[in-house]
Amino acid sequence: MKRLLAVWLCILMLPLKPVLAESEQPQLPEPDPDWVLWEEPADAVEAFAADDASVMPFGMRPLSRYAQVHDVTDEDLILAARVAYLEAGGRNERAYRAVLCVLYNRCVAPRFGGEVTDIPTEAYRKGQFSVIHHKGFKTLEPPEAIVDAARDVFVYGNLDLPENILFFCAARLGKGWGGRRFYQDIGGNLFFYGSVD
Repeated sequence: MKRLLAVWLCILMLPLKPVLAESEQPQLPEPDPDWVLWEEPADAVEAFAADDASVMPFGMRPLSRYAQVHDVTDEDLILAARVAYLEAGGRNERAYRAVLCVLYNRCVAPRFGGEVTDIPTEAYRKGQFSVIHHKGFKTLEPPEAIVDAARDVFVYGNLDLPENILFFCAARLGKGWGGRRFYQDIGGNLFFYGSVD
């Protein structure tokens, strides 16, 4: 019995796979700069449910059109979050994500910059986001959840609105505002279609 136990222990201690020399180790391809690693494992489940999941490398997802052209800095995300927080009146996640989507859509719409423009250009574009004139705008520390939402929109391109939603106004101004075609009321703001060209 002792001999059988000794043989069994020896078998358990054997490596299951042969160890490869360093030169025999498989080489991974260089990462595509337009793809980034997922930060959350739950994203893998969502990606494989998507129509184009078969072309996505496992553990990767594409950068947004914006992030393929611009380095997205923390300062840019905080600026976008400030605009969204004040324009949405701090109401709820859906409201500030909608504002972030409008800002994103303007950054990538040829109508506004002729090519992909950056967050500061669109945030400070004359006559667009009135909250930039708010007394404490430049010192406002937006909630981290809104900064994370800005990252989700600008880096990963997870948009809640179609790309041709380019305008919004306070609900009190009404659906006939500027003769634009109405899309939806989200968190007390009315969102409108616009031509991206």
